[in-house]
Amino acid sequence: MNRRIKRNRAVPIHITVPPVLLDEIDAKLSHKMSRSNWIRGACELKLDKDVTEVTDLTDEQLINILRNRCNYEGPEEAILKSLLEILA
Repeated sequence: MNRRIKRNRAVPIHITVPPVLLDEIDAKLSHKMSRSNWIRGACELKLDKDVTEVTDLTDEQLINILRNRCNYEGPEEAILKSLLEILA
């Protein structure tokens, strides 16, 4: 009798990380959290096409993201417009 093969099976890998990085990861984890799950989530986040690194954006793009984030009115909008004019 043939058994079904699970296609989403996790594959164990071995990676080397500096002790400082491992300490930072462990500091983010609660007592019951899985380090493997945390690292898997970080990898998925990094590979996700919808996520953009802030360092990849121009100053103008960052300001426009702020403008679109909330409906700024008054002084906040004036400051953001001024920043756009300065950077243009």
